[in-house]
Amino acid sequence: MMVSKKMKNARVIENNSPILSCPICSSDMDLLEYAKLVCLNNHSFDLSKNGYVNLAPQASGTKYDKSLFQARKIVMASGFFDPIISRITENIKVARNGEHSALLLDAGCGEGSHLSAICTRLNNLTGVGIDLAKEGIEAAAKMHPGSIWAVADLAKCPFGSGEFDFIVNILSPANFAEFTRVLKPGGMCLKVVPESGYLQELRTIFYDGKSDQANSADPIERFGAHFEEVETTRLTYQFPLTPELLEPLIRMTPLSWGAGEKKVKEALQTNIRQVTVDLSIISGLNG
Repeated sequence: MMVSKKMKNARVIENNSPILSCPICSSDMDLLEYAKLVCLNNHSFDLSKNGYVNLAPQASGTKYDKSLFQARKIVMASGFFDPIISRITENIKVARNGEHSALLLDAGCGEGSHLSAICTRLNNLTGVGIDLAKEGIEAAAKMHPGSIWAVADLAKCPFGSGEFDFIVNILSPANFAEFTRVLKPGGMCLKVVPESGYLQELRTIFYDGKSDQANSADPIERFGAHFEEVETTRLTYQFPLTPELLEPLIRMTPLSWGAGEKKVKEALQTNIRQVTVDLSIISGLNG
């Protein structure tokens, strides 16, 4: 008998409901009839038809729309981030030092491609993906059943303290105070940040060759203020671009969001054959 996507996701929620905390009153939550999460004070959150849950019902949403997440899906499928995902997976594998079960939170998971790729490569790893963009979580629950997917605010994660073994935060805003709260003692956080050469071929177009990082805070310094045994690995490589891949890459990057269609068309007509990927993975342990 075929198990629906909603049921696959609901079963993972049911098996891991003790980690959840009501976003309204912070009390424990239970899954009832595979249909809704209810806390001890009767705050209730329905599962969608694809099995995700909205735990940020008062949020006003984000600027990220369905087309952006569709673009991200195409770029992920091309192998663009494969070296990054492979390195993150290896870091988690080494840190686990065995095949015991573990919980991984992707904070700012978007449409879920990164989390799904990591969980596919590792055994006994339960994935939990949260994002404030409903369109991304909706796509994640539909495309990657078998994890917990929730619309949630990083500033108030709907989880109890000390629940996760690992957190990944890939090219997304972070809330390190919340990350240290929901990580177990000794748990690992891995954050991916752009370096100076990241998408430099596109930045040359959208910023007319000027730097866009002059006022950015040092991410390693910020990270190190919250975690111990901090290590940084920088990965730089050239990724070949086909004409079919150039447009979704442009659409998914923040470089183009405020540029206007004229600049986007200019970039599409440049016939860029390859693009620089220059990213650092910062890892550290929760003290």
